[in-house]
Amino acid sequence: MNQGDRPLLIDVTRLIGRARKKRMPTGVDRVCLAYIAFFHHRAQALMQHGAIAVALSPTASSALFAWLLAWRDGQPHPALGTTMAWLARLPLRAVPMGSWVLNMGHSGLDRRGYGAWMARKRIRLLVMAHDLIPLTHPQFCRPGEDGRHAARVRVILRHAAGVVSNSQHTARVLRHYAQQWGVTLPPISVIPLGANHFHHAPPSAIHAPLPASYFLMVGTIEPRKNHQFALDLWREWKSRRTDVPLLVVIGQVGWMCGDIQEQFRADATLKNSVRVLHHCGNDCLRAYLQGARALLFPSHEEGYGLPLVEALAVGIPVIASPLPVFREIAGDVPDYIETSDASAWLAALSDYSRPDSSMRQGQLERLRHFSPPTWEQHFEQFTEFMNRL
Repeated sequence: MNQGDRPLLIDVTRLIGRARKKRMPTGVDRVCLAYIAFFHHRAQALMQHGAIAVALSPTASSALFAWLLAWRDGQPHPALGTTMAWLARLPLRAVPMGSWVLNMGHSGLDRRGYGAWMARKRIRLLVMAHDLIPLTHPQFCRPGEDGRHAARVRVILRHAAGVVSNSQHTARVLRHYAQQWGVTLPPISVIPLGANHFHHAPPSAIHAPLPASYFLMVGTIEPRKNHQFALDLWREWKSRRTDVPLLVVIGQVGWMCGDIQEQFRADATLKNSVRVLHHCGNDCLRAYLQGARALLFPSHEEGYGLPLVEALAVGIPVIASPLPVFREIAGDVPDYIETSDASAWLAALSDYSRPDSSMRQGQLERLRHFSPPTWEQHFEQFTEFMNRL
């Protein structure tokens, strides 16, 4: 990569905060970790604390990157606490003038003064546009998140040297807001996210798939993912037959989901029909994917859809809401059904649950021609984009 003489720094503020809270990596976190995996031999770590941004030395950065890449199952590496204490004793460095800064997790972009700091330090900022859902669908987000995200997007539009968009869909929405606000869009490159390499490793002997037939949902438990729709389907299905397959829900507890959590815990109708896993690492997720009849993705809105791509990458069918971004990244492979048509969803679930399912077999045939995007392809395109800036 042609960086010239500019130092390259990766903002790890988001990852440090989540790892220390013993949270599992979300989709955004996994993108940040992919960038660390690719750049860790040539980059330094940048951390923000309040209004201060500091860089770590190459040696300290290398140690921190190694611990972050060992982050698994929402639990920090056993030595992460010790490593953080060691890092805290090291002299911190000012961020060098004219640095490239990769801020793929949007850390601090809504902080007052971030733009002025970049201008003062002549920072060349590269960011990932994951989605603009807090602006387009604020009803699914935490109160006030729309204002915070608008501040982030304005900084991106006004100060970024380049923007990577995970999809054409996200790029179109970003262009819309740039036009609406009268701001010139920075150079932008649409580069799909890579699928995790679950298919390169054997299934885990520890996290074996369930012996019973089951369907799978993957994603943070929050209103936008539409878990309520799936639970309503299972209730209706159980009212019609006794041998309903399991619904396995894998996801951390998010926001505005107290009612869903209560249903998971106490709804007698769903007892023995829904299994919830809040902590599930790569081995666990791979095993559950490989054993599922299908991945269910009835989301109201998405910026991309990593679980969809990763399910298809291991040969598992997907039943999804017909979002434009899903059609963009997966074409006609999944079975798309409007969430307004619960009867069609139930008919598809019933068909998929049979060993001789014609719908499932049809999608498996379409899957033979699906080539999932890879991180190797992503970073090849990213390198080309960065070299043009």
